[in-house]
Amino acid sequence: MTKNSLAGSLAVPGDKSVTHRALIFSSLCKGTVTISGISPAQDCASTASCMRSLGLTIDAVPGKKNMLVVNSPGLQNLHAPDSVLDAGNSGTTMRVMSGLVAGRPFACRFDGDESLRRRPMSRILDLLEKMGAVISYESGGNGKKGCAPFVVTGTKLKGLHFDLPIASAQVQTALLLAGLQAQGTTSVTLPQIARDHTLRMFKHIGVPFEQPAANTIAVQELAIEAKDLELKVPADISSAAFFMVAAACLPGSEVVLQNCGINLGRTLVVDVLKRMGADVEVLDTAEVCGEPVANIRVRYAGRLKGATISGEEIASGIDEIPILAIAGALCDGELRVEGAEELRHKESDRLEAIATNLRSIGAQVSDTTDGLVITGARELKGGSVWKTYDDHRLAMSGLIASVICAEPLKLTETESIKISYPNFKDDLKSLLAN
Repeated sequence: MTKNSLAGSLAVPGDKSVTHRALIFSSLCKGTVTISGISPAQDCASTASCMRSLGLTIDAVPGKKNMLVVNSPGLQNLHAPDSVLDAGNSGTTMRVMSGLVAGRPFACRFDGDESLRRRPMSRILDLLEKMGAVISYESGGNGKKGCAPFVVTGTKLKGLHFDLPIASAQVQTALLLAGLQAQGTTSVTLPQIARDHTLRMFKHIGVPFEQPAANTIAVQELAIEAKDLELKVPADISSAAFFMVAAACLPGSEVVLQNCGINLGRTLVVDVLKRMGADVEVLDTAEVCGEPVANIRVRYAGRLKGATISGEEIASGIDEIPILAIAGALCDGELRVEGAEELRHKESDRLEAIATNLRSIGAQVSDTTDGLVITGARELKGGSVWKTYDDHRLAMSGLIASVICAEPLKLTETESIKISYPNFKDDLKSLLAN
């Protein structure tokens, strides 16, 4: 087994999900919004670019790292973009902003990179059509209805109730943004708990909403826009997850991930590592702009044990499945992942990709329709090629696997990491150097 270990403290970049919302929800205000701790990810830069196209002024603050000042004309004064709204690789940008513009009296053409063009958007766009938005799909993508490029032509929407079959915070958020521009009440019910960043930011901004039933949020047409605001973004637990798993797997490791968001809809990695016997402590809890945050300490405590990740909890950390799978590859017993069919529709088919890569380093894996069954090995041999499929989470998982394996891996590329965590390699090196 490799002699690598991780040690030290680290502040990972700002939370992508919260950064997206801070930028998009600035349009619900009329005035100046200061956002600190923003994610430097390319995905969030795509959101900022799209919001500029709708009429917001977004500027960096000289001498202040990861801080933006947004001057917003307000929701009613957004204007038609002069060109395509290019979401790059960001599904969040495309899905959530579709809801924002669905109630505006103009048309917006959405497009993205080759990967994003393959990802289905119909689960949001079909529902926006029911509210009255006009959706038209164009040729030039992968030829499938429901995928980019497409045009959303806004109209006066009608409020509806939606019972979502999957606990998707992105779909929920898009519908609520549309509901803030609709006649009547718009309500969204999720089948299980999901990240509630939207609800918490609505509270902080002052956007009225009701919770008439469990896992249900209802809104009406926004009557009063907020004025000047300050928003702070916690560190991204999805980014911290890579170092948490590495520390749990590498003898002698101890890391502290600072100021991480611990939203109840985001803590799957903490819950699963504890279930597998890892030494994980949540310390110094606090609240920042309505979001719970904490320092998370992970210490190596011996070999991990098997566990099951059920479909009911998958929404609280679906993006962390690739890195948790590496923990499963070194556990005593089996790590079973269920109810994760959505992973087949991410930047890559992550279930197939994870299974293929883990087999290449010596793990025993079978992938099911909606999950994985991973039998832990005594040692991961490595020395093989790790295929990233131009997927940032697979690339970062590969770098962690390379540190854990007996022999380093050769990754097919690492450029995709810039999509979510540009300084990942440097931060990993700093923890290894300690």
